[in-house]
Amino acid sequence: MKNSLTAVIYLEPNQVSLRILELPKGRVINDVHSGALMVGSGNIANYAQNMAAIVNNLAGFKQLLKDYQVKDVHFYGAFEDLDPVNARYVADQLEVRTGLRIQWLNNNQLMAQTMGCVVTTLPEFKSLSKHCLYLLTLGLDSVTLAFFHHGNFEKLWDLDLGSAKISRLVQRLRQTTTNPQEIIQDYISSKLEYIAPELKRKKKTVLLIQNASLLNRHYIPRGERLAKVPKAPLQKVNQELGVRPGKHGAWISSALSDQEHQSNLSNYLVIARTAHLVNPLRIAVTNISMMDGLVNGITDSGAQSQINAMIRTSADDIAQRYGVDTAHQKFVTNFACQFFDQLRPIHRLDNHARLLLEIASKVDDIGNFINQQGHYRHSAYILEANPLIGLSDKDNQIIAEVARYHSAESPTANQAHYRHMDDDIQMTVAKLAAILRLVDALDDSRQQKISSVKLQLTNDHLLKIKATADDDLVLEKWSFSKKSKLFNDVFGIKPVLIERGRN
Repeated sequence: MKNSLTAVIYLEPNQVSLRILELPKGRVINDVHSGALMVGSGNIANYAQNMAAIVNNLAGFKQLLKDYQVKDVHFYGAFEDLDPVNARYVADQLEVRTGLRIQWLNNNQLMAQTMGCVVTTLPEFKSLSKHCLYLLTLGLDSVTLAFFHHGNFEKLWDLDLGSAKISRLVQRLRQTTTNPQEIIQDYISSKLEYIAPELKRKKKTVLLIQNASLLNRHYIPRGERLAKVPKAPLQKVNQELGVRPGKHGAWISSALSDQEHQSNLSNYLVIARTAHLVNPLRIAVTNISMMDGLVNGITDSGAQSQINAMIRTSADDIAQRYGVDTAHQKFVTNFACQFFDQLRPIHRLDNHARLLLEIASKVDDIGNFINQQGHYRHSAYILEANPLIGLSDKDNQIIAEVARYHSAESPTANQAHYRHMDDDIQMTVAKLAAILRLVDALDDSRQQKISSVKLQLTNDHLLKIKATADDDLVLEKWSFSKKSKLFNDVFGIKPVLIERGRN
């Protein structure tokens, strides 16, 4: 394969970066970072106010791209706390002024990319995660804590402990108290408290810290990806309930700007409290960054498969947390995917939509945890409040809405949620919900009576579903007669359930 150049531009609230790569090996040709952008006093993502500085940096990047004759450019932006309307405004302004079209990525997407990069490119990851590993990723808006067991991703928590948010709290507290650090530590503890029992149960743990630039510079040797971090300063801060300037080496430095100093202090306190709860045998820091994750997604052909595995794991985790009937879940998931594959000629959706249907099949019944009556509505708002790692906001919305319409309510103009959806996802929701509703009816008794199905599309606009069962399907047929109407409305094809006994 002939070598070629590609570039990744990454816009985040505090800087914009460019990396030029040589494919297929991904060798870095140039790596450039802007100066610090000012984080907003309202929203952290201050892109509109920083527009002039961003455009000026992008102009310099474009000159570099021209010098290197790079034609293939991927431009990503951290969505952070932007609202969709302002995100469209900023994207349009950037395209008008630079000719570059940005793709916004939410924190769940960025985390999935970066975690995948850590797993595949950090040589020591296998040994670090031999037993239990927590990956603590620091951010401006939030902090994420991922748990790996025997090298496999199992769980992720998104914590409201971003350094910018804590820094603002410090500034407000300084107006009312001379020493806000003890209050800040109480605040951090309160955010970690709900997961503390789970963290304390794990043994033989390693805490791996990510996105801590000051620690990277101090501890990680040039050309390396990982370094050990001493535990003593972290233990000391928990004992003293405070940080005294000048006593903690790399953690607190007088050479930093006030904004950097405050951010570093906030991160220090978060790391210290997390380490106290996890009680790790070892603490390490890695300099694998969000940019590395984005690059890995381009250079590693298996990156998306790994992210899809994380998405499935997250869905299984939330289903388990809300007590979903595992046998029914497996039945519906397996047959929903089979229906999707055999009905491709009429739904004309891609494999990503298949993944969304699979995930919706895993979590559509989580609302039963709240109340069986109207459980589909409960499922939807639980999913809206718990977006899954690796998926865009649009994807998470599709899954929530498919869960909403998998049972009794139908996606019609009379439904407010459906009516207010963007036009480009309404049909996807309707098609996936119609398929899932058919499959769900086939196990209405929750006894998995059907062992196999065979689908046949006929010339007279019928879908014959020949189901092999070891028991009567009286309840399933009754449910099917009600739930099949949506499929007929969406596709103009009438489903017919034909029962066949075992030979």
